[in-house]
Amino acid sequence: MGEYNGKINVPKDTMLFVVNDVFEQDVKESTTKENILKMMPEIYKNAEDEEIIKMLPYQTYKDLEKLIEYTKTSNDIKTFFYQEEHQSVRYLEDAMIVVMRVKYLEYNYSVNPGVLEELKRIFTKENRAIAERYGELEKLIIGMLYTYGMVDFEFLKKKLCKYRSEVISERELREFYQTRLNLNLMVNDYDIQWTNSGEIQCFVTYLDEERILMDIGLIAEEQKARKMMYKPFSKEEILKREEYLWDARLQKLYQFLKSKNEELHEWKIKRIAKEQELGRNVLGELMELGQFTEEKDLKEFSKLFMEWYNNSPQYMLGGYSPNEMKKILKK
Repeated sequence: MGEYNGKINVPKDTMLFVVNDVFEQDVKESTTKENILKMMPEIYKNAEDEEIIKMLPYQTYKDLEKLIEYTKTSNDIKTFFYQEEHQSVRYLEDAMIVVMRVKYLEYNYSVNPGVLEELKRIFTKENRAIAERYGELEKLIIGMLYTYGMVDFEFLKKKLCKYRSEVISERELREFYQTRLNLNLMVNDYDIQWTNSGEIQCFVTYLDEERILMDIGLIAEEQKARKMMYKPFSKEEILKREEYLWDARLQKLYQFLKSKNEELHEWKIKRIAKEQELGRNVLGELMELGQFTEEKDLKEFSKLFMEWYNNSPQYMLGGYSPNEMKKILKK
């Protein structure tokens, strides 16, 4: 497919992380992005299959095989990339398998020459089993982060071992967290030193301080104050957990608010529900959305709000709802 004439849409820091930290190369920081890209076929050739698989989100791994088949008949990667069922292919950019070229504001996707030939080998029966295991670990970790917001690393490891019925070492989990989740799925880890004891405790989260505009350290402090009392969930509950909760109580509250404000959309209520899960006071914002003109409407709203709020999880409470936490504290 020739040389790259446009912009490579992968940060140089990411390129260096992949080649040096993931594949243990010794590429100098002064090396250009174009030259790093040229090294990738040889790097993939010498890399262990499991290291490559570990780097790819499970859906990306499956889409990669489809991409290999697709390139046998077409070089129009842009069409493949923009098909809705192949959205996870975007993570291949960070792995330098697929790169983006920009020329005169037109976006064109190309496969790094020589890479796909080297990667066909990762789709053996044995490697598929490895990919499936990593896929479940990925889903479990993301599910736990959506459930707890921010969670103690040791608790995360302990629960994963239980859910998987296997011993997962701290080293493997940290490597997996860094090379796959931190690279592709934008999770974060924080080493927090407590003022009173000087103890350093590692937390992991998918929350971004800049995006949510709050000190996520407050969540860790509240969890610490409650002695890491995380609510227990089954494996099935964790796997099906999504970032934005949409349970019956919230839907009932939404339908009532929409009856007073026809322009109100689901996404708005889901966003506010996430803020509540973060521990913010959302009562005033919801009241404004209702545009209430009669006292009976305000009373009905208050009833529905309290029913939802008191029974909804909060990250600061370790995934418990206020009602559940009250019952625990009374024991």
